[in-house]
Amino acid sequence: MKMNSRYHSKLILLILSMLPALLNGQDHITLDSCIMQALERNYSLKMTRNDQQIAGNNITAAPFLPAITATGRQLQEDEMAGNTNTPEESVKTLTYSGGVAMTWKIFDGLAMFSTYSRQKQLFAQSIQRVRIEVENLVMDVCSEYYNIIVQQHLLESELTSLSLSKSRYANAEEKYLLGVISGLDLQQARLDLNTDSSRVLNQEETVRSAYIRLANLLNAGADTRYSIKDTILLSNEMNYDTLKSRTLHYNNTLILVRQGESVSEKDLQLVRASRYPSLNFTTGYSLARYEYPYTDYFSQSKGMYYGFNLSWNIFSGFETKRKIANAKLDLENSRLAYLDAENAILGDLSLLYNSYKNNLIISSFESESVVVAEKSLEVAMERYRLGSLSGLEFREYQNKYLEATNRKLTALYQAKMSEIGLRLLCGEITE
Repeated sequence: MKMNSRYHSKLILLILSMLPALLNGQDHITLDSCIMQALERNYSLKMTRNDQQIAGNNITAAPFLPAITATGRQLQEDEMAGNTNTPEESVKTLTYSGGVAMTWKIFDGLAMFSTYSRQKQLFAQSIQRVRIEVENLVMDVCSEYYNIIVQQHLLESELTSLSLSKSRYANAEEKYLLGVISGLDLQQARLDLNTDSSRVLNQEETVRSAYIRLANLLNAGADTRYSIKDTILLSNEMNYDTLKSRTLHYNNTLILVRQGESVSEKDLQLVRASRYPSLNFTTGYSLARYEYPYTDYFSQSKGMYYGFNLSWNIFSGFETKRKIANAKLDLENSRLAYLDAENAILGDLSLLYNSYKNNLIISSFESESVVVAEKSLEVAMERYRLGSLSGLEFREYQNKYLEATNRKLTALYQAKMSEIGLRLLCGEITE
């Protein structure tokens, strides 16, 4: 039983000792390269960019240009000759016609200008949607990237704790053989060693899962192996008033909503244009030829023509009035939507900044706590070896070290993600 336990512990430690070697054999990757790969490969972003290209293609001068059409026609009419019913005695009349026509809209209540401006606004909106998609993708990549760093540091602390538990178990085994401690103390040391071994294995799985999620974000395939060797560094503390000012001017969501208001204004102009007359200029050239049966005689007409066509919808059953009223309401809704979005985003800014400041303070406290916990753990291990500290008391120091490390890394991660979130809100990511 004792040999099996020793073999089990050695096997676990051997597997864990191979982990750094496996990571070193993988491709090292930085945050910048992760972001670049995600921006190049993400399918959703590609579709959004395609939508942007479609919106760009829709900006044309077609409303201002004439429409030119060409037509051609041949008509054959069969008529019965005399009173006979035989097809051979039927006669044929042939008609040929063709022409080219051009229609040019001269005035339509300025609707053509409103249509062109509306397409430009829709294109601007598509650009903003791409920027928002980029922001969200960058946020997801940063979140997973820094999560990997946190999980790897937690794995290191778990490995440190496991190494101490192994030393403690070896020491307890020696003391038990000498009769210094009871079998209960030895079993407790063994139980703690197994617990730490399971924690390390679970943490290793967490690290590998985080790498798989990152590979999925990069569309690199779940089998792709990366290695991240990095630390979380916080930038200089940001000022709330500066962030608020930038958010109101450069937040991509607010810009998108403002552009939606402009589109609603163009829609209202288009509806109002239907109240005005429409004037078209038409010109062209036509040719017609008629060939008659039983004779070489034919008739033909050809020539240029031109003219103006004026139309004015004087009464449409109050449809125009109804459409204008609805367009005004849509415009009002667009303005209210902006105020609502502004209120929500400024609320998010305040909450995120409060979390950012709080986590900065906590990470500072917990960084000091980790240093103290590490030194206390070293002293506790030495006292345990000398027999002046029980196994249960030593375990408390181990747990305090792990808890302090976890609190520090959690606060550091949340502070960094809050920092990135603040930069996203004020539009810095896509500048």
